[in-house]
Amino acid sequence: MVLWARMGGAALGLVFLLTPLAASGAETSVLTLQQLTVMALQYSPEVKSTKSDVTLAQEQKNEAHGYRYPQFDAVALGGVVPDAQRGQVRQVGKNKTLYYPDPAGSIHGVNVFGNLTFTLMQPLYTFGKIAYREEAAANNIVVKKSGVDLKKGEVMFQVAQAYYGLILSNQGKDAVADARTYLRDARERVTRLLRVNSPNVKESDQYRLAMYEGGVEKFAAQAEEGAKVAYQALKALVGYGPSQDFRVPQELPTPAAPAGALDHYIRLSLELRPEFTQLKSGLAARQLLVDAAKADRYPSFFFAVLGQVAGAPGREHNPDPYTNDFFNGVGAMPAVGAQWHFDFGILKSKIGQARAELDKLQNDEKTALMGIPVEVARDYGKVQENYKGSLGMEKAYINARRWMVTAFSNFDMGLGKMEDIFQAFERFGAFRGDYLMALYDYNLAVAQLDKSSGAFRRNLPAEGKPEKDITPGRVQPVSGPALGTAK
Repeated sequence: MVLWARMGGAALGLVFLLTPLAASGAETSVLTLQQLTVMALQYSPEVKSTKSDVTLAQEQKNEAHGYRYPQFDAVALGGVVPDAQRGQVRQVGKNKTLYYPDPAGSIHGVNVFGNLTFTLMQPLYTFGKIAYREEAAANNIVVKKSGVDLKKGEVMFQVAQAYYGLILSNQGKDAVADARTYLRDARERVTRLLRVNSPNVKESDQYRLAMYEGGVEKFAAQAEEGAKVAYQALKALVGYGPSQDFRVPQELPTPAAPAGALDHYIRLSLELRPEFTQLKSGLAARQLLVDAAKADRYPSFFFAVLGQVAGAPGREHNPDPYTNDFFNGVGAMPAVGAQWHFDFGILKSKIGQARAELDKLQNDEKTALMGIPVEVARDYGKVQENYKGSLGMEKAYINARRWMVTAFSNFDMGLGKMEDIFQAFERFGAFRGDYLMALYDYNLAVAQLDKSSGAFRRNLPAEGKPEKDITPGRVQPVSGPALGTAK
């Protein structure tokens, strides 16, 4: 009995020891912006779609490169054909004549035949028709890869927007809880003093408290619904299902001054913006396509092997070297040739089309050079504005809180009126809300500046390396084959 009691006590102790471990294992994990961004980039169907564009561009380059290799064409035919014998020499009197037992105008039985003709052609020199298009396809790969980065930047900003929105809503719910506590304390004071007919309170103070409580409930509903929407948005972005949950940090990040001057971010945008990379590579590709269109006006030289394999059991083979028998014969021959296509206006029109597309991209580049610095300047100004504003609102919020605490203390000591508490409560609530919004606007402005300046590209995680820090705002200062001889 004592042994069983000891074993039971040991088991019970083990249960108590393991219970905290199990609880901690089941606790919802806290995910940072860095972790959520990596998860979103790995899951995003939009990013995967743009990666498919890269794969397509790579295959287009492979296709262009494939024209350097030999191409083999074959045609196989089979059917029925009249029987035929070779011509015979007959003696007719003193003369010899050529006699055809099976003349072409009559049929003396039919039989089957088979014919295979083939051509093996290796380009030798094409005046750049192949090389220009292959190089243009290589530039198109760069364009599509930049498109992937562009989409990643959009996803990163969407994650930051939902992430900061969720923290803001959660802090709003905390502010609601604090406001309810202050209002509850104020109502208890008013009720107690009204019972003793104190001159420091009035009957209307109860209604004013009810008014504040109604406003707080409205704000509570907004914060609650805002948190739900932001949370669902984050779950959708990272691919979490209904049964998967996570938490985010409790407070918005502390503001910091921009890492560089405006000129630094403008230079950064000209260097890193995916749109500029796309334009540069696109311009190079379009120029190469113009050159390729011009090369189409010149001939293409090639080496070829021509051959035939044919047979018909009902027809005798004709060994005449000047006659090519379609139904009987085996042979192949090498040859060197040139192919030249010329038309009266089609090639000229294609060159004009390629030049028009090149002109369009050149004008797009000029437009980007004018617009992107303005966009960067606007976003940089927003960061500066919200950074300075958050410092000012923090000061106002702290002092409003001190004012409210002092108003409550003075009231309890009989040195103040309820009106002082109401005024302090109003200003405290307004400044606290403005301070939280300033923090949210600042962090979102930093994310937007990272996007517009292209700085986010320096912080993108390498494929298969999700541990790289990609938190917005961490910007550092700028400091051929054997036969493939054709071009």
